[in-house]
Amino acid sequence: MKKSDRKGFWKGPSILLLSSVLILGIIEDGGTLVQAAEQKSNKILSEQEAIKFAKKWMAVPARFEYNYGQYIEPYGELRTPYGAWGLSWTHPNRSFITYKIHPVSGRLLGYSYHDEYSEGNGPNSPAIMNSKLALEGAMQFLTKVLTPEELANLTEPEENVYQSKGYYFEFQRKENDIPFMKNWISVITRGDGKVLSFKRIWSEGEMPDESKMIPEKEARELLEQNTKPTMHYKRVYSENDESKYMLVYDYLPTDPQFVDAISGEMIDGNGRVAKPSPIKSLKEMPPVSAPKEGKGFSGVFTYEQAKESAIHFLQTTYPDQLADIYMLDGQSDDIDTFDGKPRWQDYFVDFGWLKNGNLIGERDTNFSLYITPRTGESGLRKGPLVPPVIEDNNKQMVDMASAKKTEQAMKKSLELYYIQPERDVDEVVEPKPRLVYRLSGAYGVVDAHTGKWISNQ
Repeated sequence: MKKSDRKGFWKGPSILLLSSVLILGIIEDGGTLVQAAEQKSNKILSEQEAIKFAKKWMAVPARFEYNYGQYIEPYGELRTPYGAWGLSWTHPNRSFITYKIHPVSGRLLGYSYHDEYSEGNGPNSPAIMNSKLALEGAMQFLTKVLTPEELANLTEPEENVYQSKGYYFEFQRKENDIPFMKNWISVITRGDGKVLSFKRIWSEGEMPDESKMIPEKEARELLEQNTKPTMHYKRVYSENDESKYMLVYDYLPTDPQFVDAISGEMIDGNGRVAKPSPIKSLKEMPPVSAPKEGKGFSGVFTYEQAKESAIHFLQTTYPDQLADIYMLDGQSDDIDTFDGKPRWQDYFVDFGWLKNGNLIGERDTNFSLYITPRTGESGLRKGPLVPPVIEDNNKQMVDMASAKKTEQAMKKSLELYYIQPERDVDEVVEPKPRLVYRLSGAYGVVDAHTGKWISNQ
């Protein structure tokens, strides 16, 4: 079974450097800054409390004046479940510093520093000096803002050099040597070690109990039997980077493609328990009347009414194209009120295209309708409405069983890792992380006409 290709970073030779900089994480009362931040309560920090934490994590240089503070709601700008205080300082020379502070613990979630030396113009600029100093600066900073346990759970960093900024280091998270996908820490430093940027994407939910894992043999059998790729049109690229639409078997986000390593349930690409999600064209839907009167707060039209208005617009304006159009799932930010006030911003309802009943699985082909909350009026966000051009008259198809046989011959490894499920629209709390298995190996898709493997590598 494959767990990870990345090795732990804070072990071996790196411990020597870690030991030499650990003192930087100590504050006057003898505890680390991280430990101070861990004194959690249910109370949201005030703006002034958040400012104090920001200055503990990274001192504000001279002549920088406080500009503003803004509380960012959970799943807002940061797309995280815990919200943040966004704080900003500016300098007379137009330099600026921003912080993102956890609203309960005071933990540092993000940091950005921008001045005239943050933009490099060549090999002699301050941004490109010394990779060793850059890494040392990143490590020194991480000892201040992470716990020893978190440091021990970081992999060896991926390093990139940005001519415009400096050195970019990305550390992936692991737990018990099992990788945690899409959980990471990134640091950008100048070549002299000065930190220019920090970002923390780290799930906080309770981890699964590994002692209750199903056997690997059972996991493999469940995956071989129950994964269900969708036949759809996808843009496939050739070796010379030319692309064309092809009918393939591949996984959409809602397709069962993982198995929960604890429960044995099939999991979709969003980390949720997989459920059937049939796609129905607008032609298959009954005629929908345009809503006449808003049912929301202060008489505004609700999001459900907005969807009705959008469907009615398409059914009456483009009746000849309804067989090739379907409605996408609603978005989590389509709420009817803001802070107890009637919604004034337009709703947007998204639609996608079908060809011969098969989904065209490229986001850039989707389109949106706007709906005005106060009037219910709807229209195309961008026009005119033009379907993607796909030339495919081949009637020969392979079934899913044949496609899966081809795929599984190319994906023989069993991979184990953690994922963070996406939050459903109606969920208030963050879902707990999942431990999942998947089949892995070559990257590619199955040609739905011939049953042959098309490599993406």
